[in-house]
Amino acid sequence: MSEKLPIVLGTDPKRTIRLDLLPPLKGAFTVHLHLSEKKDNAHLKLEYGDTPYCLSLYVFNYPRFLQNRTVRVRSYDLWEKWIMYAARLPDGRPHPKSGGKLYRPDAVIVGEGSYELENPFISFAYDDGTLLTFRIEFYRYLKYYSPKYGESFRSEYWFIGID
Repeated sequence: MSEKLPIVLGTDPKRTIRLDLLPPLKGAFTVHLHLSEKKDNAHLKLEYGDTPYCLSLYVFNYPRFLQNRTVRVRSYDLWEKWIMYAARLPDGRPHPKSGGKLYRPDAVIVGEGSYELENPFISFAYDDGTLLTFRIEFYRYLKYYSPKYGESFRSEYWFIGID
């Protein structure tokens, strides 16, 4: 399956992955909060098929996301899969699957489970029993400048909660 998936690493300024155009995918996910960012935002890391990458999605209002309400989501394309677990737990211990690595000192994993993408729908089954389902609607391409990585283009979406 990996040869059919588009491979675009998160720092490529000329291309971006369109989440709403991907083939069916499923796998593990983690939710990271970055303590140096706005407290209501989160980063979702989704296994990307059988590739060595994870898809990184930025959720602009994680409390609304957890309520299965409509939220804006930005794709940061692909990152190496090891970062999915390379963060601390809320109690300060490294995640057991981190191998002792941390990709950022302020990243905290606050949720994990499995996801399933069957466009235009994506669902998240958290290990604690929470189940969320959204319809993905493409919103726009955005020219974006990262102080760390430079200029890039990002795709943004509305995740519309489905009851």
